[in-house]
Amino acid sequence: MDLILSDLHSNLHAFKAVLRFVRRRAIHRFVLLGDLVGYGANPNQLLDGVRELRPRFLVRGNHDKVCAGLESDVSFSLPARHAADWTRERLRQDNWRFLADLPVGPLWVGEDYQIAHGSPVDEDAYLLHGREISQAFDAFEGQLCFFGHTHLPGCFELDESLGQLNWISLEPGEWFSLQPHCRYLVNPGSVGQPRDRDPRTSFMTFDPRKRRLRLHRLEYDVKAAAKAITSAGLHQNLAARLSQGI
Repeated sequence: MDLILSDLHSNLHAFKAVLRFVRRRAIHRFVLLGDLVGYGANPNQLLDGVRELRPRFLVRGNHDKVCAGLESDVSFSLPARHAADWTRERLRQDNWRFLADLPVGPLWVGEDYQIAHGSPVDEDAYLLHGREISQAFDAFEGQLCFFGHTHLPGCFELDESLGQLNWISLEPGEWFSLQPHCRYLVNPGSVGQPRDRDPRTSFMTFDPRKRRLRLHRLEYDVKAAAKAITSAGLHQNLAARLSQGI
């Protein structure tokens, strides 16, 4: 079983809830789709935990690039820019190097599927509209690509026999089987900052052998995560949105 995580955003409290989930299951591979840092108050502790996962497959996100100083924060909102500056100033050298060395997607996970942060076309692109989604399907090989960035869980299904594109909202806890005549772009949602008006942490498991996946939503200590943000002097908006799932 593979564990698919995205957009952790330095939310140690949410990440710990995922790790508790892991202890009860046999996880074969840990797969992370970028944006490990940014927004939240515990970048070093979270990166320490990520670096302990074995075996792991990762691609970088836009916040990872900015917090590592590889890219300007000009496109960020004021709260996000402040959080990136705050994070950059506090990263230990070993964790800064880990971020700076994260690979660019798309990346194969074995021979089973590919992963990207925003899109297999452009790691910073948001897959929300028809044209970008069609281009993304053209840009990756195989049946399946996991992506993050939008913080919205679900999947785009391209039925190649009908030439039809569907958005599928997955029900937490239920298995969803991939169909042989379809290709998929799948988003596990965000561990650290969900934006689908559900504050529970969001992630997926995937069974490569049976070609099926499952969405998981877990309660975690949102109040403690929000308090950590405000105590660190980060923008109040970053704390308030956690409880609203926006």
